[in-house]
Amino acid sequence: MSIKAQQYTFHCRFTNEAKLPGYLGSTLRGALGWALKKTSCALRRQQCDDCLLREQCAYAWIFETERYRAGNGRTVNARPHPFVLQPGEDVAGEKQAGAEWTFSLLLLDRANDLLPQIVYAVRLMGESGIGVGRRQGLGRFDLRKVVAGEEVCCLSEDNVLHLPDNVEKIKLEQSPVSGVSSVMVQLQTPLRLKHHNRLNLDLPFHVLVRACLRRLSALEDAYGDGEPDLDYRGLVNRAENVDIRESRIRWQQLFRWSNRQRKKISLSGLGGSVIYRGNLTEFMPILRYGEQVNIGKQTVFGLGKITVR
Repeated sequence: MSIKAQQYTFHCRFTNEAKLPGYLGSTLRGALGWALKKTSCALRRQQCDDCLLREQCAYAWIFETERYRAGNGRTVNARPHPFVLQPGEDVAGEKQAGAEWTFSLLLLDRANDLLPQIVYAVRLMGESGIGVGRRQGLGRFDLRKVVAGEEVCCLSEDNVLHLPDNVEKIKLEQSPVSGVSSVMVQLQTPLRLKHHNRLNLDLPFHVLVRACLRRLSALEDAYGDGEPDLDYRGLVNRAENVDIRESRIRWQQLFRWSNRQRKKISLSGLGGSVIYRGNLTEFMPILRYGEQVNIGKQTVFGLGKITVR
C-alpha cells in the first residue's frame, strides 16, 4: 500500500497591505479553487458534473470529487479530495507590504502531475489578492518560490518550474519500536469528528483510531491499491481498552465566511492535547498515517492536523 504524496511549500511576499482572517485555511482553499477553475475551465461552465472535459480538467479532478456520472454512463462515487492545505504559522491579522508568508499543499496521486497548473493558479491568486479588501486591491502577493522537501521546484527569478526528481510516498508501515505504552496526541488545528452522528466533545482513544482508519481506508481505496486488509473491528475493540492518562482537550471556536451561502459556517472542533496509556504498539502505524494526511472533517481547510509523540 502506497500513495504518491508530496508536500509543497509556497513561499510568498505581500506587495501591498493585507487584512487576513484569524485562520487562513478556508480563505486559501476558496481562492485556490477560484483561480484553478479560472485557469482550467475551457468551456467556462458553471457545473462540472456533466462536462465532457472533466477527466482532463485540473480543477474538476482536484475540487469536484462528489458523485457524478461519467461519460460512459457509469456513476462515480465521491472520493476524498487529493490535497491537504496547511497555512503557515503566524499568517493572520494585518500584514504590511514586503511581509513574507508561507502555506503548504500535500498533493496526493495524480494531483502531483498537476503542479504546473496549481503554481499558475497561485500566481493568479496573488494578482487578485486574498483576505478582507481584496476587491479594493488589498492582499496582493508574489509567489517567490516553491519547495518540495529540500528541493526548490520554482523560483520567481527564472520563471521555470522544476518538478521533483522523486515524489515521496505515504504508506502504512510497521512500527519501528515495540512496547509503546504511552503517547501524546496534539491537535494542531481544530479536529471535527462525528461519532453516533454528533460532533464529539472529547477524544477517547477508540474514537481517534476510528477516525484514522476511516481516513486511511478512504485514501487507499481512492488513490492506492484498494482498501487495506486490516482487522478493523479488532483494532477498534482493542482501542477501547486504552485509557486517557491526561487530557487537556478544549473546544476551539472557528468560523469561516461562505460566499456561496452568504453566512458564517462553523469550523469549530477539538484543540489541545491528550495522553493515552495502554498497549499502543500496534496502533502506531495507523496514528503515523493520520499524522501525515490530517483526519476528521474539512481536511482541505487544514483541519484535523495532529502530531503524535
